[in-house]
Amino acid sequence: MCGRYGMSVSTPRLSERFPHVDFPLTIEPRYNIAPTQDVLAIRRVGDATSAELVRWGIELPAADGSRSLINVRSETALGSGFFRKLLDQDRVLLPASHFYEWAGSGRARRPLAILPRDGVLAFAGLRGRWTDQRTGRSVPAVTILTCAPNDLIRSFHDRMPVILDPAGWEVWLDPRSGFDQLAPLLTACPAEWLETRPASRLVNDAQHEGPELLEPPGDTEPVQLPLLDLPLWP
Repeated sequence: MCGRYGMSVSTPRLSERFPHVDFPLTIEPRYNIAPTQDVLAIRRVGDATSAELVRWGIELPAADGSRSLINVRSETALGSGFFRKLLDQDRVLLPASHFYEWAGSGRARRPLAILPRDGVLAFAGLRGRWTDQRTGRSVPAVTILTCAPNDLIRSFHDRMPVILDPAGWEVWLDPRSGFDQLAPLLTACPAEWLETRPASRLVNDAQHEGPELLEPPGDTEPVQLPLLDLPLWP
């Protein structure tokens, strides 16, 4: 799954990586985005591709409105029903600079930052709605699709976010793309796209922000992970 991530890529660099996207927003760097907070999402409406800030966590239709779905299994979205409809009609890309997972157990459990070896991460997401049960106000919201892990992530988690390469970005956002084109995208990215490193335990508290979250505390012991000698993501 993906329950915490960061988006600290500057607007100029985002515009360079996504040259056809309108970024009208002043995007503040984020290092510890948590569920229910606003996240940057890229979507296509008609001929325009734009970015917007929307809530992370969608609701099920006419169901338990208090349940916030921050992740949806790609296998579920490829099935039938509500999520299949979102997959057909409302796909988004969620840019990210990194995401977090946790390795170990008990007192030895430590956060890890997973970063791209090159470029910017782009999670495959679906856009839905969220209704505040207290006020009745409904707002746009997104969820991140997950898949079985690659060899790198498998060493500490059994799921990972679907991460698309630049060639897949256009297919994902194109409203003309059918399920035959979308399904092959909903798999684990190659392990060589990513690298891991210990992160600060400050990330455990969503109130903490800043680049220091990507630095391990001084007493951090190395986390044993597979050593990969892999090329950069082209």
